[in-house]
Amino acid sequence: MKRLKFLLLATVIVVASGCEDFLDINRDPNNPSEPNIQQLLPGIQSTVGSIFSYDFGAVGYAASAFTHQLSTRQPEYDNYGITGSSFAVTYWTSFYAGALQDVELIISLGEETGNTYYAGIGKVLKAYLYSTMVDLWGDIPFSEANVPGIASPVFDDDEAIYGSCLDLLDAAVIDFADEEAENLVTPGDDDLIYNGDVDSWIAAANTIKLKLMVQVQDVDLYDQTEVDALLDGTLISSWGESFNIPYGPSSTPDDRHPAFVAEYGGGQISNYISPWLYEIMQGVNPDILTGVTDPRVPYYFVNQITDGTTENPPEYQDGNFVSIYFGSTGLNRDHAGRATFTMMGIYPCGGKYDDGTGRSSGGGLTTTDGTGVVPQRLVTYADRLYLEAELIAQGKATGDLRAVLESAIYESLKQVDFVVDGSGTTQTVPAISGSGADTAYVDGVLAEFDAGDADRQLEIVMTQKWISSFGTSHDQYTDYRRTGYPVMFDPEDPSMAPGGFVSGGPDGTGPVPVQRTRAYPLSWPYYNDELTLNSNAPEQKTIATDGVFWDK
Repeated sequence: MKRLKFLLLATVIVVASGCEDFLDINRDPNNPSEPNIQQLLPGIQSTVGSIFSYDFGAVGYAASAFTHQLSTRQPEYDNYGITGSSFAVTYWTSFYAGALQDVELIISLGEETGNTYYAGIGKVLKAYLYSTMVDLWGDIPFSEANVPGIASPVFDDDEAIYGSCLDLLDAAVIDFADEEAENLVTPGDDDLIYNGDVDSWIAAANTIKLKLMVQVQDVDLYDQTEVDALLDGTLISSWGESFNIPYGPSSTPDDRHPAFVAEYGGGQISNYISPWLYEIMQGVNPDILTGVTDPRVPYYFVNQITDGTTENPPEYQDGNFVSIYFGSTGLNRDHAGRATFTMMGIYPCGGKYDDGTGRSSGGGLTTTDGTGVVPQRLVTYADRLYLEAELIAQGKATGDLRAVLESAIYESLKQVDFVVDGSGTTQTVPAISGSGADTAYVDGVLAEFDAGDADRQLEIVMTQKWISSFGTSHDQYTDYRRTGYPVMFDPEDPSMAPGGFVSGGPDGTGPVPVQRTRAYPLSWPYYNDELTLNSNAPEQKTIATDGVFWDK
């Protein structure tokens, strides 16, 4: 961190000197001495998307394993074995060095030059990033982080940081409403998220604020009237207003979705589809949504085999679906082969829709089987509806819970169609909406909802949000710790690994053996180098017991 602080200080000095010499006619316009606020913005937004994706080493990669949406062979994730040395390095630095330095710069430049729209965008991004860091780590450097000259920033109280994030979002809305600011410039295509649509930024700021309030609903950080006002005010109200980071089709330079590049372009697979998620979506879990088949399966997952024949005996196989269990020690968990495992499909990463044709080459699916042109979803219209549904289920808002849930599920299904429509795929991909499968699915979910008590209804709301979130898992990691839902896979419980689907024993039959797992991580460990180099850092935490302030 010390080296990064000095680098930022040098940058600020250059900016200051550039301002003093603004009228210097000898300046080379092709080599500006001050950063251009419009050139900064797209890189910042792209970095934010990368942080939360399912790319190996991204926050989403770890969070998806902890929420049992994906499985992995990496011990740091597969056995809740995360440490400050093997796990946290890329996550901690990707926030502080990868995004927040430039976010601070764009806020300061926006305020100094009177570009309040840019300052507001920076404040929304700052609030989103820091609140997410609190959700993951608890106490973190905030007030002194990335401040020039401070090599050892203090670790601020996590609850206080959340309060500051709420204030940042309020300040951003004020910035967006300031149409008389000096030198006001409306962003254009440098704003990858909203293309300068200020009204959409206001809706995003308010919806992110609502998300934070839902996550701290049991903590005295706000007045209930604020929630009521947000629900009656301007929130994300369509897919087009969703807070997403778009990715494009170019491979040189590569602006495709990071998870697509890593999985379809790599020599091995890092992400394995969790059998727990797959079975729930297939309607074979005996405890929830039994018999209710999710129409999103071929959009979420693509099978590489077509005849049930694998390269090597797999650990988990259901027809052509092949994967591994979280926490298993099955003999064949690592050996099924690159061209055997089921992969992420068109919806989360811009890969292939499962049309039943399988892999296109002997080596497995490649980047020619998809486009990578999908957004990294952060807060969508469907997410906003699930937030509202949870508030009603928790007694923190009034409304028709069933109706809001129904709208949220339908919107989740529509999201898949929106992503496919924008992907530029050459495949013929049928729409879910209006197919009849959407109505059948929603009716099946609502029938189970109607038969449940209040707690069961909350479980169904959170389970539907979890399914919808595939591709973006950090909020679901937070939701599970807050609410206990959805029920997650327990590798120590043999009943959660149905023997009929398993072929991982020594002779290829019987249940998969599992290892004793560590306790569920209530937060993430601090980066060891931060603890070593920062004289104001606390002791390393015990992640099984040291939770975040909202985890009551």
